[in-house]
Amino acid sequence: MSNLPIVMQGLTRFDEKYGATSLALAKEWARDRKVFYLDHPYTFKDKYAKTYQKELEFRKNAFQNGIRVCQPYKELPNFINVTPKTVFPINFLSEGVLYDTLKKINHSIIKGTLFKVLSYYDVSDYYYINSFNPVYHLNLKKYPPLKYLYHCVDLMSGERYIAKHGVKAEKEVSKVVDQIVTTSDQLKENLKKINPNTEVVHNGADYSQFQLDHYIVPKEYLKINGKKVVYVGNLGLRIDYPLLKKVAQQDRSIQYIFIGPINEREFAGKELREEENVFFLGPKTAEEVPHYLFYADVCMIPFVKNELTKCIYPLKINEYLTLGKPVITSEFTDLRTFKGKVVSYQNSTTFLQGIHRSSATETEIEERRLFAQSNDWSHRAKDFISIIEQ
Repeated sequence: MSNLPIVMQGLTRFDEKYGATSLALAKEWARDRKVFYLDHPYTFKDKYAKTYQKELEFRKNAFQNGIRVCQPYKELPNFINVTPKTVFPINFLSEGVLYDTLKKINHSIIKGTLFKVLSYYDVSDYYYINSFNPVYHLNLKKYPPLKYLYHCVDLMSGERYIAKHGVKAEKEVSKVVDQIVTTSDQLKENLKKINPNTEVVHNGADYSQFQLDHYIVPKEYLKINGKKVVYVGNLGLRIDYPLLKKVAQQDRSIQYIFIGPINEREFAGKELREEENVFFLGPKTAEEVPHYLFYADVCMIPFVKNELTKCIYPLKINEYLTLGKPVITSEFTDLRTFKGKVVSYQNSTTFLQGIHRSSATETEIEERRLFAQSNDWSHRAKDFISIIEQ
C-alpha cells in the first residue's frame, strides 16, 4: 500500500504564474512516488487564443507516442503532468440540456486521456484527488482508484468565476467521494455537514524558497523612504480598502507596499492608489518575492472579516515568518495556531499601534523562522498522506 501513485486533478496548471496548494502537495509527493498531475483542460477557445500558445506548444513538443504527458521538473522525474485533449468551453452556459451534454462529453475526453496514461504506466492501484475542481468530478468506475478524495481549498461561493457551476457541483461531489480534506477548520465544519468523513490539512509554505545566500534590494524600494509595510498576494475582494486608506492618511511616515496581481473585477482600491505613501508594484515571480519580503519592516494581512475570509487558512503568515518578519493581521479567521507569532488588530488605531510596536530581535526572528519551518509543505504533504492511508 505504501508509495502508491496519486492522481491530482488540479484547478491550477503546473506552469501558471502563481502556485497552488494542489501543485505544492503534488511536488512533495513526487519525491517518493509517481504523481500524475492532471491539468485543468484547455478549451477550444483557449487553443485558438494567443494567451496560452507558449504553454500549449511546450506540451505538444513533450508528447510522445500519443501519450499526452510531460515531466517539467528535472529534479522530480516522478512528477508527470497530464494534459487532456481539448474540451468545449462550458462555464459561460446556464444550467440545462446543452450544458449537461457538453459537460458529459468533456468528462469523457478527460477520462480518455487519463486512462490511456495510467495504462501506459501500468498503474492499477492508485489514489485520486480532485482539488477544488468539482465541475470536472470524474466517474472512474471503469478504472477505480483505491480512494477518491475531494480537496477543498477555499469557499466555493466566494470564487466568482467558478462559483456559477461550482457551488452545486461541490455539494454533489462531497456526497459521493470517500473522503474530503480541507485547508481550513471552517471549511471542514462546512463540508462535514455533507460528508462526515472530512479532515483538515492546513496550507504550508515553501520554507527553502525564501532562504537565500544573498538578498538584493528591489529597485523600487530605493525610492521609498520610511518604514515599509508589505503585503504579497492577490488584490481583490479580500482586502479592507477603507481601513488601508484611513491608516495611510493617519500616518504618512509608514509606506504601504502591495505586491501581486490586481483583479480588475474585484479591486476596490482606486482611491487608495492616490495616497502618496501607498505603492502598488504589480506581480512578481516566486524567485523575486523573497527579496521584497526580506527588506520589509513589517508584513501585513489586511483582510476584511466575512464568510469568505473566515474560511481561509492564512498561508501568507507562514511565508512572512520564513524570513522572521513581524506580521500584523486582521482577525479574519481563527488565528489561535499563530498565537504569539502575529499581532492582530481590530481597527485603524490598533493597526497603527501594532506596526509601531513591532520588533524583530534575533530571538524573535529565529522563533518565527522555526515556526514557519514546522509548517513547511513537506510536513503538510505527510499529514495529507497519513489521512489518505488511514
